[in-house]
Amino acid sequence: MIKAILWDMDGTLAESESLHLQTLLEALAHHGVTAGEEMHPLVFGKTGREVHALCCERFGLSVDFASWSAFRARAYLQGATKLVARPGALEVYRAAKAAGITQAIVSNASRMLLEANLRALGIEEPSLVTISVNDVRHGKPNPEPYERAAWLLRLDPEEVIAVEDSPTGARAAIAAQMRVLAWPVDDNDAALFPAEAQLVRSAHELALALGLGPE
Repeated sequence: MIKAILWDMDGTLAESESLHLQTLLEALAHHGVTAGEEMHPLVFGKTGREVHALCCERFGLSVDFASWSAFRARAYLQGATKLVARPGALEVYRAAKAAGITQAIVSNASRMLLEANLRALGIEEPSLVTISVNDVRHGKPNPEPYERAAWLLRLDPEEVIAVEDSPTGARAAIAAQMRVLAWPVDDNDAALFPAEAQLVRSAHELALALGLGPE
């Protein structure tokens, strides 16, 4: 029996991947590098520190991570107030809440950006368990973020289910011995998910897989 749903944030609950890409391109431009959409598949699902390391290696940047992340955070916060939910995501979230299912957020984003997303979506609550990359030693695809969420909820892995839009996140939850619902934004990404993940193609399919009927 499912006792909790562990949601990824970026791309799963919030349509924020484009904003993350925008801040990345702005940061690169600030350091004299012109880049575009080709960066998205290279950084999809990665932590901010991993993206910084990738850009330094790929473009020969010497900027330190603190300065880099501060620039990106400022740019992200400017746009975060305009973020919207992924179509259908909050309807499923609210249906699960109405059904009495515990929910938590497990993100590879920093605490500051995660909280900006929670505010934009209007789902901040004092009792909501949220895991950011600042709360763990290793981000996804390491299982630690999901393991920590389950520990805080005092639940075993088989009692929870994770919802992810990225193969990176799905691998993290699978490594934590959890069932995973893979909800890719792009059908082209569907083939990249581990075989253990259950694919859902719409919010309706997601709700059914979670045992939730229409509101």
